[in-house]
Amino acid sequence: MDKKDIRILIVDDEPTMADSLKQNLVEEGYSVDTAATGTEAIELFNQGGHHLVICDLQLPDMDGLDVVRHIKDAKPLAEVIILTGHGTVPKSFEASKAGAFDFVEKDNFEFDTLLRRIKNALNQSELRTENDNLRRQMSTHTEYHNIIGGAKSMQTIYETIGSVAKSDANVLIVGESGTGKELIANAIHYQSLRSKKPFIKVNCAALPKELIESELFGHTKGAFTGAHADKEGLVQHAAGGSLMLDEIAEMPVELQPKLLRVLQERSYRKIGSEKTFTVDFRLISSTNRLPADAIRDGLLRDDLFLSHLHDYYPRAAITRTK
Repeated sequence: MDKKDIRILIVDDEPTMADSLKQNLVEEGYSVDTAATGTEAIELFNQGGHHLVICDLQLPDMDGLDVVRHIKDAKPLAEVIILTGHGTVPKSFEASKAGAFDFVEKDNFEFDTLLRRIKNALNQSELRTENDNLRRQMSTHTEYHNIIGGAKSMQTIYETIGSVAKSDANVLIVGESGTGKELIANAIHYQSLRSKKPFIKVNCAALPKELIESELFGHTKGAFTGAHADKEGLVQHAAGGSLMLDEIAEMPVELQPKLLRVLQERSYRKIGSEKTFTVDFRLISSTNRLPADAIRDGLLRDDLFLSHLHDYYPRAAITRTK
């Protein structure tokens, strides 16, 4: 959807804040309306057409939570970003339960940060719309990319795969051994925009601990005993495509920060080299452990886990297969 077709509603009783946000968003190409009270916001929203609402939690005539609830009841696919002030952070968790997508603290407000979250929210809304369409299309499917099953639970998995595949989000697939995690990974990659590029798979549990870094990132000649020539890592082989790290919780925990840096910065170094290489790939990983258990047991870094799930599809990036 073109920016000019996207309507944003700003709800804030501080004229300076509301006017500043509107001016910046209009300059970005969005169509923007403003409201100074909850009552006015609800009236404007009921007229239809808003894709996103940016709402202050503290309004002069009602609680901002009431506005959030009304929006989600009236149009579930619309997203809400909450503006929170000092001392309102605990209340923001209530807003999350009511359906708010994200929060921005006024005390640390930066427009660039808000803009990124707006784009994430709009992307989420678009994906959820596609997901609804997909649900209708797949209501009778019993087979999907070599995954067989017609039960309602399988329909839900098909829908999630279809939605996630169309984004470029990193994906973590959680399920017990033998439940088809690799089949789901295949379906995600081959439906994605990267489907014509490489799909590289690595089983972290099958590689010796001392070799996994070299396999992933490569090494230079003489970097260690047995390194007789330069070697490209699998991360580079996956450039433009997808990299699947099967059983990621079995990756040595001391190597996980390097993977995290690659995800954040899209750059890495080979073992024994000071040269920085850039790479673009989508990470699809899997584990037979519950992430919370793996983090508690020191097998999976929590910052790496959040990096998997918070980029573009925070609510549906975990697919639990049974």
